[in-house]
Amino acid sequence: MSPPRWQTVRAAALLLAVASTALFGAHRAGADIIHFKDGMKTVCQGKAWEEKDEVRCEYGGGVLIYSKADVQTIERQKAPDPPTDPPENRAVRVPGPTSAPPPAAPPPRTLALPQGRPNASAVLFYDPRRPKKYWSSPTRQHDYYREAVSALAADFDRPEEWVEQHMIDSNDLMELRRHLEERRAAGDETQPATGAPAETAVEFYNPRRPAKYWTSEKAHHNSLAEALQALARDFSETTEWVESHMPESNDLNVIRQSLAQAKNSDAAQ
Repeated sequence: MSPPRWQTVRAAALLLAVASTALFGAHRAGADIIHFKDGMKTVCQGKAWEEKDEVRCEYGGGVLIYSKADVQTIERQKAPDPPTDPPENRAVRVPGPTSAPPPAAPPPRTLALPQGRPNASAVLFYDPRRPKKYWSSPTRQHDYYREAVSALAADFDRPEEWVEQHMIDSNDLMELRRHLEERRAAGDETQPATGAPAETAVEFYNPRRPAKYWTSEKAHHNSLAEALQALARDFSETTEWVESHMPESNDLNVIRQSLAQAKNSDAAQ
């Protein structure tokens, strides 16, 4: 029996979710990190703080707001120490013949909030902690991915297939909308399928689905524990057995084939 390898898949699944969110801004020295109860985290571009029943986070020149009930901890980051000049660069005051008045204090500096990467809007297309997880514009929110795609199709006067063909690897809503506008202006049309349709891989975990974990095309689950229990029932084994035989893949068909092979191998011994 091979040692457990499911930890790699679990990490890959969490990485997809963070997109969700994290998706999106390099970690800065002195920036706080919000850890959520579902295992995700948000790396702020400044400070994070609690305000009544909310947790707020400086990001992209604005403020992200989360429900305090979803937050596990806030990791405070120490601000970097100011650089020190080498001795040869330090100014040395030489006393003159008469005592001079002390120099005037420099004017106070105005500190600007960190701005993040250029054009970053800090408005996410998908955020599982929002009441309406999918946004097709800053003023239009949806419960499901398909609803958001349909709304984008209506905005750009294109079919839903066109929107999905031109989706980009970014969770920034305004960046996505700019890309769709550029593709429409360039005259890009929906590409028809040619030849025999290729077999579509079914993902075991996809954070953009309402039920993120699938154990078959009809069996959908909200948590990893529920999905493991369903696979254990399907193969008449324990959840520990399922975890120990999970392959390093997010393809549901590959996972089920691997478990079936392990089941047959155990029976032959």
